[in-house]
Amino acid sequence: MTDPHSPGRHPAHRLEARAVSAGYGSSLIIDGLSVGIAAGRITALVGPNACGKSTLLKSVARLLPLAAGSVLLEGADIRSLPTRQVARRLGILPQSPIAPESITVGDLVWRGRHPHRRFGQRRTAADETVIADALLATGTAELVDRPVDQLSGGQRQRVWIAVALAQDTPTLLLDEPTTYLDVAHQIEVMDLLAELNEQAGKTIVLVSHDLNQAALYASDMIAMRDGRVVCQGPPEQVLTEETVAEVFGLTCVVVPHPYTGRPQIFPLGRRTLAPTSSAPRTLIPGEPS
Repeated sequence: MTDPHSPGRHPAHRLEARAVSAGYGSSLIIDGLSVGIAAGRITALVGPNACGKSTLLKSVARLLPLAAGSVLLEGADIRSLPTRQVARRLGILPQSPIAPESITVGDLVWRGRHPHRRFGQRRTAADETVIADALLATGTAELVDRPVDQLSGGQRQRVWIAVALAQDTPTLLLDEPTTYLDVAHQIEVMDLLAELNEQAGKTIVLVSHDLNQAALYASDMIAMRDGRVVCQGPPEQVLTEETVAEVFGLTCVVVPHPYTGRPQIFPLGRRTLAPTSSAPRTLIPGEPS
């Protein structure tokens, strides 16, 4: 099997932003940004708050009107495609989704099937299978009859991921999919996304604030700051001490993960660099003695 993370693999772009400008009201968050999303890979968008990650994701998903530029979905201008056709190609989990009041988990996940059915059409056996698989994959099957507004934040987040999975699209756009989840559920979700990528060939684009988690799971990383792309490439190329300093203004040490070899960062805050006199002094790797 070909390693999907191999730097030597260069698949075609599934999504491409060309000189895109977008924002809110008269304020542009991204201006003239161009970037390509490779097909069949996991791409993580990283960067500080308000750098344009979510704006870029909304722009390529057609959730946010463009002020300028264009977005291509599989080579076609996304603005020229019918809404239902876009919904069959792009599954979307926005940052703060809102469920209708009192809707149950089962009914909400069923809504993910809407792009695949005609008006008034009843659930088919295929719908039931996809919905059951989405609930099982996200560990929410036992919640199927519960009202969404009675769930914890972590439970709701897993239900929304189930909605995106039920949409059954070749591409998933996920804005901070592990928000509200404890560390065990975070890893379950990321493992699930990796399996969907490797076994079903799904293209996955996700916004993440966890650099180490993104580096472990992503094939490609796009580091952004102030509405522009600072660096794009495999984690080994993007997650460097120099890039972290430029993007986040943070001093860190980057070391290989003991099992995967992927880069992992250890932030160096003021307390680390200038410990109290009573604390033991440990030499930082690469630091002069």
